[in-house]
Amino acid sequence: MVAEIITENGQWLWPEAWYDIYPVLINVDTPQLMSDADDRLGWKDLEGNLQVFGSWEVWNNLRQRNSKVEWTNSVWFSQCIPRHSFHLWLVIKNKLKTQDRMAVWEAGSATNLQLMCCPLCNYDRDSRDHIFFQCSYASEVWGLVRNMVDMGGVTDTWNSIMQWMELNANNRTLDHIVCNILVAASTYFIWQERNNRLFSQGQRNASVLSKVIIDTVRLRIMGFKIGRDPKHKKILDRWLISKQRMEFEPG
Repeated sequence: MVAEIITENGQWLWPEAWYDIYPVLINVDTPQLMSDADDRLGWKDLEGNLQVFGSWEVWNNLRQRNSKVEWTNSVWFSQCIPRHSFHLWLVIKNKLKTQDRMAVWEAGSATNLQLMCCPLCNYDRDSRDHIFFQCSYASEVWGLVRNMVDMGGVTDTWNSIMQWMELNANNRTLDHIVCNILVAASTYFIWQERNNRLFSQGQRNASVLSKVIIDTVRLRIMGFKIGRDPKHKKILDRWLISKQRMEFEPG
């Protein structure tokens, strides 16, 4: 107990060797003992406040802290498809195992690395910026699915898409939420197609894959509650959804 390492005069009784191992002990004030209270564990947070000890408090104090990124609300929101958002997060962080990154790691033989090319268009080594959506196959898919939304002057370059996501991250209107879902679904299924061609020899043409993306987004929209706003009706008509759900709940 704490009382066992404090003298009657209020001095610490730390083992002498501890002062060499933990010099910080010299600056630890002795607590005010209360004979009618039990000892309890506490955790002092970064602001110096004593909190109830718990794994969340420990992690919150030890974790690396960076500034909040501008695109976070375009990736994580209540209406998102979680596995698509997780994948989009990896895309943004450029953490997918694309061929350009594998070449830096020197994974595989030098010959194999030289023979690498994009499995979607069979041209150039694949990279994050190439696959989303500059390669001819991915660009065709992106062009087909983009017709379903209004993303202004967004092109098929990843920088253009990122700029749009950052600019509209806090826009919770239905059309922008649908755009975010579409971007995430497009990156997810393009990457899936890339892996299918590498590991299972399965291939879908751009029209088939675009339909998979559009059908997935449509199914997600059908789970929304849609209000009477004329803009919502226009979106539903574009996605060929009947307006039976009458309230839209923004995130």
